[in-house]
Amino acid sequence: MPQVLKEAVRERILAAALEELAAHGYEGASMARIAERAGLGTATSYRYFAGKAELFDAVVTPDLARRFEALLDDRIAALSRDVLGGDPRGDDAGEAMLRFWIDNRLAVVVLLDRAQGTAYAHYAERFVSHLVDGTVAQIRAAHPGVRVRAPARFVLTRIFENTRRLLAAVLLEHAGEAALREAVEAFWSYQVAGLKGFTEHVLEGRRREG
Repeated sequence: MPQVLKEAVRERILAAALEELAAHGYEGASMARIAERAGLGTATSYRYFAGKAELFDAVVTPDLARRFEALLDDRIAALSRDVLGGDPRGDDAGEAMLRFWIDNRLAVVVLLDRAQGTAYAHYAERFVSHLVDGTVAQIRAAHPGVRVRAPARFVLTRIFENTRRLLAAVLLEHAGEAALREAVEAFWSYQVAGLKGFTEHVLEGRRREG
């Protein structure tokens, strides 16, 4: 007689897998703890998923990763409103990004900081590169001819590396929407002020060069 698999049980396993992956990363996650989180026996979890690789692929999908990158690009472009005085689209782009984080909180934590050992092991590095390259492009677009020299780019990279870690920590810590919004908005207020200062530093360097 064929096995009867229940969708509700499958969803419990997926939710438990996200919790386990966010807490311990892919390499540290175990099927036994995932089953325990789901309130099931380990053997039962294997009836639904062959192992943690299959579970990872079910909760962190290529579409989710692509949407995250697309929203990130929009958010970088929209920062020109606050930092560079450009197109005022920041509220819409920021809200879309925040909504995505709220709806996919633990999957985003995994992508930002817990995907070692998977096809997304370098996603965190790409996230930082996206932020650095996008910010530099926005500065250059707003101020043609300006150069972001290697020492300044080095600092910007380290700033966004800290951004990656902080966002992962914020998302992991705050499960409720209201608290998560408050934490992210507090971070963004700090980030915008910092990017304004960084841009002014770059422009001051150009003025000194004459």
